[in-house]
Amino acid sequence: MNLELTEKTALVSGSTAGIGFAVARELAAEGVMVIVNGRTAERVDQARQQIAADVPDAQTDGAVADLSTAAGAWAVTDRFASVDILVNNLGGFDAKPFADIEDSVSDIKRRDRTHSLRMIHDQ
Repeated sequence: MNLELTEKTALVSGSTAGIGFAVARELAAEGVMVIVNGRTAERVDQARQQIAADVPDAQTDGAVADLSTAAGAWAVTDRFASVDILVNNLGGFDAKPFADIEDSVSDIKRRDRTHSLRMIHDQ
């Protein structure tokens, strides 16, 4: 399938394994320059190497950062100022019974700040 995404840049958070990795690989196959994100350099490098093996013409870069934190989000947005596609694949929530989930206003604001990666801070 050709989604006509060449010359686009995508940041896929949590893309060193699982669904995030699969999305990153498929975007690379569509000609997108993919920023692979994970919390360790080793996992980011492994994911990039696997994408390169699966998609020989793949263009990737790595972003080692914990995007569930403001510091991690700022580090990535400072390094990659322009992103066309953002795939938010963070798994930042604890497993617990539904009745125990609290959504305080401060929690919602914190999640919004970190999960949106502050992509508009320079605009």
